[in-house]
Amino acid sequence: MLLENISIGRTLEIFIERDEYRYHFTSKVEDTNETRVCVTAIASCGRFFSFLPKDKVRILYREDDVMWEWNQVNPGLAKLEGTPVHYFQIVDKGQSYNRRNAYRVKLLEDMKFGYYQLPGRKDKISQLPLPEGYDKMEPKELENWHQTMPEPIYIKGMIKDISENGAGIYTDKNLEMEDELFFEIPSSYGNLLVKVFIIRKEEMESVTNRFGYYYGCAIVESDQRLLRYIYDLQREILKRQKAIENARLYGE
Repeated sequence: MLLENISIGRTLEIFIERDEYRYHFTSKVEDTNETRVCVTAIASCGRFFSFLPKDKVRILYREDDVMWEWNQVNPGLAKLEGTPVHYFQIVDKGQSYNRRNAYRVKLLEDMKFGYYQLPGRKDKISQLPLPEGYDKMEPKELENWHQTMPEPIYIKGMIKDISENGAGIYTDKNLEMEDELFFEIPSSYGNLLVKVFIIRKEEMESVTNRFGYYYGCAIVESDQRLLRYIYDLQREILKRQKAIENARLYGE
């Protein structure tokens, strides 16, 4: 697929690998040509996301049943007609997206979900914002600032399933769209930190479900090992399916 054929106003997904973490953002396409695509600037708490030279960045575009990705893109922050945008300069041709990454695996594990609630705000956030000028603050000064911040709040629930990009969770807590949560998935690689925001909400019938609400969530940050863990689970599922098929075929 040619980069210039991406539709203006459609959603572009951005994946960043940085140290031991992986970030996932979505943003609206503002402009595109044969070598570069611009999206609405990614920002949080009034700050634009800063890409680092060591970041490994790829972008993903979906339209109807078509998924296309570009690897190793060069990101940056610029202005388009006076408005801040993030841009992604491609360095190689795009390729069809590996649908395996979108495959969800069931977990059905009870766990605690956490969030922060800042004074005077209704929204839930998955991490505390940094203070202005934090990079110039002394360690003791930054520690004192953190002590004034609220403690995380935890709620009980269950994680239904997870993929590279999203997760489904159950809880009795009545949350709102775009509220953020964080949780840790126990695995053979250790506890894997995941941060999500809610993009879908469904009230459940109490007669047939343990929890009052189901939430579809998009992953915005995760441990780099999460994808490896999902692949491990996929392999185990495929092995079990193959064993069942063999038993049916050969009467084992």
